[in-house]
Amino acid sequence: MSDETKPDLPVTTEEAPNTTLDAVTDLALDSTIPAPIRRNVFKAFDRLCSALIDVPVEALERRSSEKRAESEARIKIIRENADQIAQQMKVDPEYARIAVSKYGQKILREQVNLDKISAIAAEELKKAIAAEKTNQSTGEPNKEGPAEATNQGTDNNEETTINDDWLNNFETEARQVSTEDMQRHFGRVLAGEIRKPGSYSTRTVKILSELDHDVAVLFKKLCSTSIAFENRTDGYVIDVRVLTLGRNLRQVGLSEGCLNYYQLDNLIEYGLVDFMENVYLYPYNLCIENLSNPMPQPFWHQERDWIFSPLDPIQEFKLQGFSCSRAGRELYRIVDIELMPEYTEDLKKFLAEQNLAMIEVNT
Repeated sequence: MSDETKPDLPVTTEEAPNTTLDAVTDLALDSTIPAPIRRNVFKAFDRLCSALIDVPVEALERRSSEKRAESEARIKIIRENADQIAQQMKVDPEYARIAVSKYGQKILREQVNLDKISAIAAEELKKAIAAEKTNQSTGEPNKEGPAEATNQGTDNNEETTINDDWLNNFETEARQVSTEDMQRHFGRVLAGEIRKPGSYSTRTVKILSELDHDVAVLFKKLCSTSIAFENRTDGYVIDVRVLTLGRNLRQVGLSEGCLNYYQLDNLIEYGLVDFMENVYLYPYNLCIENLSNPMPQPFWHQERDWIFSPLDPIQEFKLQGFSCSRAGRELYRIVDIELMPEYTEDLKKFLAEQNLAMIEVNT
C-alpha cells in the first residue's frame, strides 16, 4: 500500500477537534438534567453521532466498540469485495475500486455531518437548560422558545421518549446537510425534539431539508416581521402571521419592509405559509387590555412581548394577513430574528389607525 496513493477522505471524528465529544459527554454526564431528557439525549446521540461511544460509562462499552467499528467495517467489506463486484458487473476492477472509495468517502462525510449537528444540539440543550434554571431561580417565565419547555412534571400519559421513526427520518435528512446554517437549524430541531418529543413533525424536518438559501432568507424575513402567539404554559405556538398593514401585496416593493405577494407565494409553495389570506380574531383578542381583560396575554414580535391597548372603543377587531402553516409555526422557533425597528414602527402606526396602541411589556 505504500506505493499507492490513498484517496482523500473527510476528516473523521477522531481526527477532528473534540468539540462533538466534549459537548455530548458534558451533557450526557450532567446529573442535574431531568431524567426524561437524559434518556432522550442517550437515545438520540447513540443513534446519530460517533462521539457518544467515548462516554466513559461502563454500560456503554460494548455498544461503543460496535459503533466505532460500524463505518470502518462497512468500508472494509465493500473494499474486499471490490474485485468480486467487478467480475459480476463485468467492469474494470479499477473502476470498482474507485466506486468503493467514493462510497467510503460518502459514508464518512455523512457521519461528519451528523456529528456536527449533534454537537450543535448538545450546545443548544445546555444553553436552554441553563437559561431555564436561571429563570426558575428568579421567578421569570422561560423565554427559550416553544420547543424548549422541559419535560419535568409531565404526567404518565404524555409521550416523553423521542420516537424511533422520527429519529430514522431525521437521520436520513440530516446526514445530507453540510452547510453551517442548515446544520445549525437541524441542531436546534434535534435539541427541541429531545427536550419535548413531538415538537417537530417528520414533515417539518422534510420541509427544512428542502429549503434553499433564498427561501430560507424569505422565511427569516417573514418571522422577523410577524406577530406570534404561544401558550406560555407548554410553549406551543398557536399562531404566527405577517400582517398586510392594509397594503395590496401585489404592489408592495422589496424596499417597503414587508414581503410582497410573490415572495409569500414562494413560501406557500414550500409549505411554510397557508395558501389564503385570512382575518383572525382569536387568539389576539386575548392580547387586548380592557375592563373585561385587565391581564392581557402578550404576543411576540421582534423577540419582545407586546399587548394591545385600545385608543378608542373598538367596534371591530381584526388582523388581516397570512398565517404560517404547522411546519412554519414549528420552524419559527429556530429562526434567528433579524431586528427591523422601521417595520415595527410601521406596524404601530397601522394599528393606531385601527384604534389600537401596541405597547411593549416586561413579563
